Amino acid sequence: MDAVSLPVGSPTFYFVRHGERIDHVDDSWTQQAEAPYDPPLTEDGHEQARRTGALIHRLEQQAMRRAEAVRPQKTTFRVLTSPFLRCAQTAEGLFHGFQQEEQAGGGPDADGGAAASAEWTVAVEPGLSEVMSEHYFPTPPPGSIITSRQGEMAGGRIQYDGGHTPARDSLPEYPESFQSMMARFVSTLDYTANALAGERSRVDAGVRQVVVLVTHGAGINALLWATTLRPGANEVPYCCLTRARLVARRSAGPLPPFGTSRIPAFKWDVDYRAHADHTLPRL
Repeated sequence: MDAVSLPVGSPTFYFVRHGERIDHVDDSWTQQAEAPYDPPLTEDGHEQARRTGALIHRLEQQAMRRAEAVRPQKTTFRVLTSPFLRCAQTAEGLFHGFQQEEQAGGGPDADGGAAASAEWTVAVEPGLSEVMSEHYFPTPPPGSIITSRQGEMAGGRIQYDGGHTPARDSLPEYPESFQSMMARFVSTLDYTANALAGERSRVDAGVRQVVVLVTHGAGINALLWATTLRPGANEVPYCCLTRARLVARRSAGPLPPFGTSRIPAFKWDVDYRAHADHTLPRL
């Protein structure tokens, strides 16, 4: 079947790896932790996340300046995060960094409008989970990590989207093969994009949609495959950022059942591929 073009103004996606994790800089942390499978960010990791949020703000400013004719009246940021703590903390850091950059620039009316009355929501997406490898986890992480994280994030500073329907509602099976992990991320991206691409009414109403997926190193590589179809491992530093714009649906047929295909359903235009210059120490 021929590709199906999508409406002008279809969602823009950002893929972000989590920031620096504490067990990679403190060898003693794992032995003392109550949940050794779920390390938090370091202070540097929090700062990397804030800088990434500031970069998203600057990129959105540029996008607004390039907007044709009538600029969007509102931008909605939907952040979907892996249930692991380091990703949830990164999601919150992105929001803080964005807000700090907005305040420093004088708000949404300054210099052309940063993100046109930006509204942020966050939700846990188990489809973005870490690969369930025996090399990472000697035993399966508990599925309760999902509901625990949802409860924690519902009390955070970002509005929690309790109505989000996840592409996957449980942790991946353990152990997970490389092929299964790749198919999981392709499906998670496809299902998320499919749910948003048809919201033509939001485009007509002047709403710009931005989706931020916060995940792990293996997940970033899988998402890069899904959006570029270029095989091979990529350098994916902490808090690297990739921007991908929806271009077209490959066919009008239904999506395959979740996790059954590594062939993505959409075509994408990708730039800022695993970009990480913004996380370097400032001189």
